[in-house]
Amino acid sequence: MNIKFLYFITFLVLCGCNDPSYEITQDGIKRDKPIQDGFDLIEIFVTVFNKEGRPIEYTDGESVFCGPTKRFSGYLGKNVYGLNEKGLIVKNRKRMDTIMTLNGNSLGGEGHDKRIMEYIDSQNIIDSIVNKNFPFKAQRNIRFFEKSKNYKWVFTKEELEGLRFYDYSRSVFDKLPMDLKKNQWYLLNFSNASNIIDKVFFKIKESGEIEQYDYYKVIMGV
Repeated sequence: MNIKFLYFITFLVLCGCNDPSYEITQDGIKRDKPIQDGFDLIEIFVTVFNKEGRPIEYTDGESVFCGPTKRFSGYLGKNVYGLNEKGLIVKNRKRMDTIMTLNGNSLGGEGHDKRIMEYIDSQNIIDSIVNKNFPFKAQRNIRFFEKSKNYKWVFTKEELEGLRFYDYSRSVFDKLPMDLKKNQWYLLNFSNASNIIDKVFFKIKESGEIEQYDYYKVIMGV
């Protein structure tokens, strides 16, 4: 058997064994793995279900993002950083912008590596300031209507097709800033840039029982 094919099969098996598991309640989310990068919670209006009852075609309604507090450091930092820290952040961001322009707005590869070590040093300085002021330890449980340690919520809006941006005009919140309605479908989207689709669909029935469907998939070669 081709060794590359064997590695590929082994990878798929391991991924299947490591699918995350979730428990959704009216109060929050429990996950068997720490929630590192955060997730979107989106109100959805379903038009098509698969044979198991999981939504497969739908349109989006109101949406929020929940993630590590440091993801919002640009918005929250003005009330947290000291004057020296603010000065260092501004100085190093200007240096990074200059280096990006010097490299044609693309870093890495032939012709795009001018002063790249300076860029990395500046990024490390900014990261150290952010991590000092916004320490983070990933949690497995996130509460909807109680404050969760080191996580914040923000409304999002779609400004480009498929891309959501934080809507800071509506502030940043300690708790889920919208109500969860009975008989309304919601999507929890944990998908990331590593070609992992990781979604949970849920609905709170009239009885208060949660109807939940998980969808986990690894996309290779994208």
